[in-house]
Amino acid sequence: MARSFTSLFFKAAKKLSKLQRAALRMASPKPARKRAAARKSTAKPAAGSTSSASSASASPPSRTPAVSSLGGGRWEASRQFSDGAGRQLAFARYTPLAAAKTGLPVVVMLHGCRQTSLSFARGTRMNQWADAGGFMVLYPQQSMTRQVQRCWRWFQPDDQHGGGEADLIAALIRSEVARHGLDPERVYVAGMSAGAGMAALVALRHPSLVAAVAMHSGPVVGDAHTAANGISTMRRGSVKPLLPILEGVSDPAVFQLGMPALILQGQLDPAVAPRNAKQLFEQFRALNDLRPEDVPMERVLGLGTEKAYRRLDMMRGRKTVLRLCEITRLEHAWSGGDASVKYHAGGGPDASALVWRFFQSLRRTGAGKIAP
Repeated sequence: MARSFTSLFFKAAKKLSKLQRAALRMASPKPARKRAAARKSTAKPAAGSTSSASSASASPPSRTPAVSSLGGGRWEASRQFSDGAGRQLAFARYTPLAAAKTGLPVVVMLHGCRQTSLSFARGTRMNQWADAGGFMVLYPQQSMTRQVQRCWRWFQPDDQHGGGEADLIAALIRSEVARHGLDPERVYVAGMSAGAGMAALVALRHPSLVAAVAMHSGPVVGDAHTAANGISTMRRGSVKPLLPILEGVSDPAVFQLGMPALILQGQLDPAVAPRNAKQLFEQFRALNDLRPEDVPMERVLGLGTEKAYRRLDMMRGRKTVLRLCEITRLEHAWSGGDASVKYHAGGGPDASALVWRFFQSLRRTGAGKIAP
């Protein structure tokens, strides 16, 4: 069943992606003069090079690909964590060069299907933001023995499958916080696609540990309980009442503590229907006790450019506790990343910058509440 899930997922995504790209080219043809100029200007660069216009304006400057893609600090690959029950989890750790000895925030990055911790670090370029922001990054990696395509099993949220994986990731985080003296009030989890589904499970099952969650191209929470359900959820979202399915996979304490959330979604995504993001927004609106009658603050940024997106914010006091970013021209990929790495797009706003900027104003206090 795991093989059929990922096989159908990627076949459908590839077919729909081709159709959408063709439609987009028909809708937005380039003038002939510009096309000729583009051919002339791109005739000589080496294969794999990218223009500066395709990278997000907020991105840190790049250096040599082999080094800069992993930042200027300390990259530790192929680490192994084992919990008290003998379950093991591979992960990578990134520590910025000028890091303080203790008290660093930590961002946990969860890759999607067919990705690794290394490809996710390179594609998202989160390590460069760690250099700028002074935080540690952890990259747990799904085992192929658990799931042949390295998909986190968000579509099976029970304790023996996805729920157990979420608990193992939480155990890794607690171990790393204690070992490196990280700030326990500033623990954040982010993910892409299947990683977004798992990020939600980690946050909802361990609300006193996680200060905020970011979900990029992720499925609505709690709808799927089998691989076949997972495919259906990705294609159309949920047809069930949203709050009960959320309650079914969450620690009840999260409804008292709240969980700030950032949701990012490409509007041309052929794999995860944009309806999922709207439903996630409604789930986390209820979770954070935001009134249904409150109208989100809306802004459109980068209008008329490849970085255009619509942003909806819900506030508590002066803090944004819920944000939805609908990225106009993005398919199923990490926005504003390294386009040379599969499942990452050069176009769109820099998702890593959006994630860190959302996280950095939020913390989980000793009482479990979000600091005002």
